[in-house]
Amino acid sequence: MLFRFIDQWRTMLGMGLGKPNMWDHARMVFCDIPVDAAKVRSWLPFPLRLARPARATLFIADYPKTTFGCVYREAAVLIHARLFGIFPVLHCPWMVVDCDQALIWGRELLGYPKKMAQIEFAEGPDGRFHGSVARRGFEVMRFEGAVGARDSQPGPGIGRMQVNIRSHISVFMPGHLLTVRPSETVHEANQMQLRVELKDSPYEPLGIAAGPAERATIRTCDIGGGLFPPPMRIWPVGPAFMTRLSHLLRTR
Repeated sequence: MLFRFIDQWRTMLGMGLGKPNMWDHARMVFCDIPVDAAKVRSWLPFPLRLARPARATLFIADYPKTTFGCVYREAAVLIHARLFGIFPVLHCPWMVVDCDQALIWGRELLGYPKKMAQIEFAEGPDGRFHGSVARRGFEVMRFEGAVGARDSQPGPGIGRMQVNIRSHISVFMPGHLLTVRPSETVHEANQMQLRVELKDSPYEPLGIAAGPAERATIRTCDIGGGLFPPPMRIWPVGPAFMTRLSHLLRTR
């Protein structure tokens, strides 16, 4: 038993656990948007409460190199919330990738509710940027913008405290909230003029935007997990909420 545990630990270390650049030179676009509080409030499990004013951080990313051998693209909605009504956190109710390996790791280990999608991430030589996300034949997210001046002090992107739900696949068993805080090392960043569209489809209720994109940046960064602090369970989530949320966001 001990030898098996040691072998598994070595495997995890070999895949990059604890390294500051598990995602090496990731290219990521971030922006904040006002959102319709009535549409997203029910997405948050207790003890999370929607922050005021109601906002979300969106990102779309291209990961050209990872320590676990997966090259892929990703996009997500991160809702601004307060844990126990006090601590500012981000909650991820919706995330898509174009690689099944990244889907399994992120969903089962860290509670990101990942689904497969077609993701476009394109930077032109003229400084123009285009990104889009389509699922099951419907485009649900689009980014159009222009890269601007160098940003010497970009705000945090992915490197913020996040609270996710893990074990959401088995809706008949209790799940739990999990805290995750990736490390983020920014190599370069630029401001952006960015236009974002979020659209409903028969499968995705993403028409939540209530205003234009703000504080948009494009950056090159390394992302790591680090050994400390590890992901931590902080609160149980009952099957009733998980069933309702799965119907709203994950299995339609």
